[in-house]
Order: sequence, then structure tokens, then C-alpha cells
Amino acid sequence: MSDSKHGSRLSTKLVLGAIILLALVVRVGFVSTLEEDLYWPDPTYYDAFAWNLITGESLSGEPLYDAVKRAPLQAFLMTIPYAAAGHSYRAAYFFQAVLGGLFIPLLAFLIGVRLKSAGVGLVTALLAAVYPYYIYISGALYATQTSTILLLLVVYLAVRASQTRGVGVLILQGVSLGALVLTRSIGIILLPLSVLWTWPKRGITKAVIVALVAVVVVAPWTIRNYNVTGEIIAVSVGGGREFLHGVAPGATGTSQSRTPLPGDLLAIRSTLPQGEWDKMCYQRGFEFIKADPVRFVKLYGAKFLNLYRFYPNTITTNEHTSSTTMWISIISSGPVLLLGLAGIWLERRRWMVYLPVLSVIVGFSFVYSAFTTCIRYRLPIDVYFMLFAAVALGAIAGKLGGRLGRFFDEAPTENAVSE
Repeated sequence: MSDSKHGSRLSTKLVLGAIILLALVVRVGFVSTLEEDLYWPDPTYYDAFAWNLITGESLSGEPLYDAVKRAPLQAFLMTIPYAAAGHSYRAAYFFQAVLGGLFIPLLAFLIGVRLKSAGVGLVTALLAAVYPYYIYISGALYATQTSTILLLLVVYLAVRASQTRGVGVLILQGVSLGALVLTRSIGIILLPLSVLWTWPKRGITKAVIVALVAVVVVAPWTIRNYNVTGEIIAVSVGGGREFLHGVAPGATGTSQSRTPLPGDLLAIRSTLPQGEWDKMCYQRGFEFIKADPVRFVKLYGAKFLNLYRFYPNTITTNEHTSSTTMWISIISSGPVLLLGLAGIWLERRRWMVYLPVLSVIVGFSFVYSAFTTCIRYRLPIDVYFMLFAAVALGAIAGKLGGRLGRFFDEAPTENAVSE
């Protein structure tokens, strides 16, 4: 190895370390301002589930809070700070801040350096480190940050598998994908997509390995759900309800779960198993679509646009929903999304190289738009727009030339930082 290459790798490591330190500082600084409180409704489930696990309550149902309402991994993760510090929300916030500060910029860098260059990887990591939404979700006990990290890991391993041989990385990819599904059940859509992006470089047999390993990881929870409910529920229920909320009369592009559900379905909800009632919601939703397909297409487009709005339209409000928050959202996410689109266009001829990234963006966007959408659902894929935004910034720097242009010019490398 030449001295110049060694020096370049050392400087890359130092810059990456500084970015990760910055990410940790801003996240820990933010969560240190939070009270001992849950600021949003949904985390109450994960909190109750996690604390039941700590106190030794059964996983077979009551008094477990709504046994199949959510995917379980976020709750299992929260048992780590609860075991160390007791039933403390602030401990969970600090724990999340450290996880987000470490892994989001690191994985963003590793994807960027393998797909384009060390410069693009570093800029992607920096954008992810200071992105206001990513700082905020470290202090909200949703599954959003956990699913962002796991999705980054799945994509990184997919990119790495396309550039290396061996089965080990495929198995790790399958394990990560299974963990993602156990965090957010929408991750199930990546089972066929993982075959799609692995097949061209590794063949169909190796591609199927990823999906099979993911199924094996998820299977114990599916078995547990069957033992608890007597129904086959892969991960969790609720998809049918959200689908119906998104297509029922009164639904709009921004209505989410505020859309009233049909009265006859609500009347029988308590009399039916949860899985069966969820299937009935799907059936009723498809009936509405069949009755007025043009309305569904219009709603679908409105929900797609709502997913990519620059500022949130939340159902509930608190001290964190203000005009200041709105402007911070616009100023930060607006340029990332617009530059990201420019970067996708610039790299259009290399679409096969970016297939895992593009599959995630397209898959999540189009599936969510059939249900209900909000910015929080988009956050796990924002980092890929940051990647393409870094590509666009690199193209601008290349036009300017000089040292800044050379920063982005380094060819893709498998080991810009020892992995």
C-alpha cells in the first residue's frame, strides 16, 4: 500500500470518527432536554410490552398489552435500558441516542463508499448525523429509528454481497432482514425484493437463501402468535385497519387513522379474533376500491405526495409540533429530497449498481401509499435520498474543480475503512 493511499484511509477514518462523534453529541444533547415522559401515543405499547418482559409477565396474552398489535423487536430492544436503569423513559432515550449516533452515520458511510466513493460516503454520513428528523426520532420511542438502522444494515449487506463471494454475508443479510420484519412488518415486502436484487449477481439459489433465512428468523414469533391467538399472524395485525382507513369514504391524502371506519365493522370488532377482523377490513377496503377505482387512484396519488411532504401533518400535537418545527423540517428535508432526485437522475445509467437502494425507495413508497402515509413512515428511506444528494453535490463540486472536486472523485473502493 502506498503512503498516499494509507494517508487517505487514515484521514477518512478520522473524518468519519468526527462525524459519528458529532452525531452522538447532538442526539445526546437533544434527549437530555426531554422529560421523564412519553410524548406520543404509540410508544405506550412498546413501553408496556418491554416492562412486562422485565417484570416476568407472560408472552401468551393478558396482562401483556394487546399481544399482537405491533411488531415486537422495538419492545425487546427497550428491555436493555430498562434492565439497566429501571422503568426510565430517559434511559431509553439515551440508549436510542447512542444507537442512532453510532450506527446511522456509520452504515450510511459504508453504503456510500461501496456504491460511489469515500467522499460521497462521508457526505452521506454527515447529512444523516445532523438531519433534524433523525435527531428527533432518537428521543421518540417509536420503532422508526430501529427500523432505519436495520434497513441500512440490510442494504449495506446486499451491496456487499453483490461485490463479494461467499454465503456468510447472505446469511447475515437474511438475519438482518428478519430482524427488520420483526421491527416493522412492512419489511415483509423486502423478501421478494431481496431475491430480485441478489439474483443478477449471485444467482437464484443464493438469492433464495436470504429470504429463507429471514423467514426462519421471523418464524418463532409467528408460532408464538398462533399459540396466543389460534390464528396464523406472521408478525402483527393492523394492516387491514390502516388499509381501510386509507380507502374508506371520508379518507383523504392526509387523514391517516382519523377516517371513520364502517359502523358494522366496529360493532363486531370485539366479538372476532383480531386477525379475522383485520382480514375483514382488507375485504371491505377492496370493495370500496372496486366500487370507485378512480377515487382510489386519486387517493393513492394524494397519499404518495403526503409521504413526501416537507413538513409533518400529525394527528396529535405536543410541545414539539410548532411553526419552528415546520420550518426546520422544510429547510432540512426539502433540499435533501430535491438533491436526491437530481442524484438519482445523474446515476440513472448505473441503476443496477443501486438496485437494493432503489428497490427500497420504490417498494416502501408504493406500498405505504396504498394504506395511509405520514412523514414518519418515510424516514427510514430518507438516508438513501441523502446518498443521492451527496452524488449530486459531488457533481456540482466536479464542475467547480479543485480540491473539493477531488474529494468526491475517488473511485469506489471496498475498503476505504477497514470493515
